[in-house]
Amino acid sequence: MIENRLQTAGETMRIVYFLPGPMSRGPLGPPELVRREAFLNAAAFGGTEVEVRETDDGPASVESSAEEYLSVPGILHAAPRLEAEGFDAMIIGCFGDPGLAPARELVGFPVIGPGQAGALAAAQMGQRFAIITVVDEVVPAIRRQMRGYGLEGLVADIRAVDVPVLELRQRADQVLETLETEAHAALRAGADTLVLGCMTMGFLDVARKLSERLGVPVINPVLAALKAAESFAATGLRPSPRAYPPPRKEISPAPV
Repeated sequence: MIENRLQTAGETMRIVYFLPGPMSRGPLGPPELVRREAFLNAAAFGGTEVEVRETDDGPASVESSAEEYLSVPGILHAAPRLEAEGFDAMIIGCFGDPGLAPARELVGFPVIGPGQAGALAAAQMGQRFAIITVVDEVVPAIRRQMRGYGLEGLVADIRAVDVPVLELRQRADQVLETLETEAHAALRAGADTLVLGCMTMGFLDVARKLSERLGVPVINPVLAALKAAESFAATGLRPSPRAYPPPRKEISPAPV
């Protein structure tokens, strides 16, 4: 039997969901951070507290490889500080998992990439999965991402709803309709499981409704990442130093 370290000690599990850009200064404003924090805490297990934080720098949204790279310095700057604050795990708030490997080199607590967590969940629920993301420009980056995780052979299709990240909420009805259309196309391409390929899309909370309509599992990467973070923190699992060796010399990453 695996000991639940935190529950045994009667402690609260603290998880931070870290946005790699200043979302509160964009069109969605500070209320979006409050909404996301409420969503995460409602989905968390009892005894878990989730805080949403953001970097002061970086792109307002991530819709290209260039924007992914621009978001990495803020993540690397924040990760050691968040660990020092006493958080038990960190979720990178982007499906592309920017900075995942280097962040794991800098800290000793679990750092969760939602793209990785969502894809691994899909691989357990089916044999071939499809990812439905926001815009076509993101598709090549996601394909490279899945190749890096060794999952490319399980990807039946990657499709997009052609709606930018910051417009998803205001066009939610259209997004759900297009998601269903693209999902049917992905199923015809051989997928038996679907993954929402954007965190803002995940926060629309449409995965269950879409799953009921389609009759197949639809993975919400927000929830997949949250549950992975809770599981690893509770069981005391940490990134392997052989896979993510700490730098020999001291470094102090700072946002650009």
